[in-house]
Amino acid sequence: MRRIVLCLVFALLVFSNTVVPVSAAATGSVAAHWKVVTLITSTVTPNYQSGFGPTGGSGSGSTPSAGPSATLGGGYVDFGNLIAGYAYLYKYAAQVAVTTNDSGGFKVYGEGSTNFNGSTSGSQPISTLLFWLFTGSANTPFSASTPFEATTFPTFNGGKNINYGASLPPSTALVWSNATAGTIAQGFDYQIRVPSTIPIDTFSAYVVYTVIGN
Repeated sequence: MRRIVLCLVFALLVFSNTVVPVSAAATGSVAAHWKVVTLITSTVTPNYQSGFGPTGGSGSGSTPSAGPSATLGGGYVDFGNLIAGYAYLYKYAAQVAVTTNDSGGFKVYGEGSTNFNGSTSGSQPISTLLFWLFTGSANTPFSASTPFEATTFPTFNGGKNINYGASLPPSTALVWSNATAGTIAQGFDYQIRVPSTIPIDTFSAYVVYTVIGN
């Protein structure tokens, strides 16, 4: 019986408009015109609620425990020891919380800065293993979900961040959008589908969330 341990760590990039005060003066009087500054703050919290952890697929045996790197509010999502050939749901995998004064709201993108890299046996495409869906009580390892894709942009900081430069993340990486100002949070469950041909190993990958004001 083959098993696999998978870990995820999160990084965050935030884009916001800069302050651009504009003034104009006329003889004998001064008129000042100010552009409203868009402010965005955001946090990503893995294992954001008690009771987080994997639920096994049908016929996979007992439900595995979250791996040793997984702690409530910690920096990793660790699925623990999983059995090859089965699908799992990791409840409360991550919560993205955003505060902004932008009346147009914001968009959140999620991409893998790497594929799953094995400690001894190469890599596996993140798009075929890791999937996301909004947290919901009815979610199962077989609920409809969306795969994470590995970015095509350069990465830095040991692969933990994505350098989009002057570009926006691809539209296919959009995981959440909100059209109002204020403070709002969204939880995400993760699915992992372990192929029966995957080797015995410890695999890890990075997922990067990027928040951009509208």
